Amino acid sequence: RVPPPSQQPPLQDGNDPDPYVKTYLLPDPQKTTKRKTKVARKTCNPTYNEMLVYDGIPRGDLEQRELRLSVLSEEGFWENILLGEVGIRLRDLDLAQEKMGWFALGSRGHGTL
Repeated sequence: RVPPPSQQPPLQDGNDPDPYVKTYLLPDPQKTTKRKTKVARKTCNPTYNEMLVYDGIPRGDLEQRELRLSVLSEEGFWENILLGEVGIRLRDLDLAQEKMGWFALGSRGHGTL
């Protein structure tokens, strides 16, 4: 789960964002692990309940990676706006168990579990 960015003000133009979540398993130079949610329209309080499944990646490899989760606002033809992001070290999680939780979003830094 991604916490609602209720601390986030609306966009600079005063409108609510059209947020979506993008994830990568880092390092990922070819961006083959990219996943995206659907866009939630005009809200500062989106809710995403998405399961991330990475079949075919050995557990030992997963434990050496970081899940980079970014919340962006879709801006049509313009560049999308980063609302916040968090890095989650997978070695800190029990990968044999489903994990549901809240993660604090920051800006271009690492968050903690």
